[in-house]
Amino acid sequence: MSGLQTIVDKCQGMEIDRRKVVGIQTTRNEVARTSETPTFNPWRINLTMPASLRYNEARALMEQLDVLDRNTPQVVTFGNASCLSWIFRYQGSLATSQLNQMTVESFIGNQLKLTNLPAINANRVMFEQNDLIQIGNYTFPFTSTTKVTRGTDSFITITTHRPNIITGVVNGAGITVGNACQFYMFCPNMPTYKLYPGGADYSAGGTLVGNALIEFSGEFSLYEWVATA
Repeated sequence: MSGLQTIVDKCQGMEIDRRKVVGIQTTRNEVARTSETPTFNPWRINLTMPASLRYNEARALMEQLDVLDRNTPQVVTFGNASCLSWIFRYQGSLATSQLNQMTVESFIGNQLKLTNLPAINANRVMFEQNDLIQIGNYTFPFTSTTKVTRGTDSFITITTHRPNIITGVVNGAGITVGNACQFYMFCPNMPTYKLYPGGADYSAGGTLVGNALIEFSGEFSLYEWVATA
């Protein structure tokens, strides 16, 4: 398991920020004006760690984090730990086999068209607002901004929270949804850590004498790596 994945699985709090960059100016007659900067709109996730992580159980993790430093991305998912898997749970009504048969017809701007749809009732909900969708093996999840039903066409159109940032060919690719989606993240702030005596302390006849609790210098601010999108 990767170092960042371990941090995700063990966190006790999560803050998600994927909003656009917007500037606000106020004129001299107090008229507010806004301007939006076009970006890849990357995911930013701040993770708070518990103060109960024991050093003897986390020595490998500490080494992994030190090697990663602030500039190495890793793939993470939020479906590993049961305490987190509900956050990005798929909300539509399709079975996994039905989702697996669908493919991308096109993805232009923020309009994602899927084809090879299952033969179901036109009113069945295929995607709810905030459902995650990952295309092929590209680790750049998109969210559906509206509820999408089956309809009667040979395709459905999903309006995504950001435009297509994938430079490769996506037509014909399959999809992954919900908490099975993967994120490509790095940690530009990579907190340092302190050790405080505590935790398990076995007797001289055991395998461990003395231990420490780990305290990180701050939150882990994971940032989506979109340089290779």
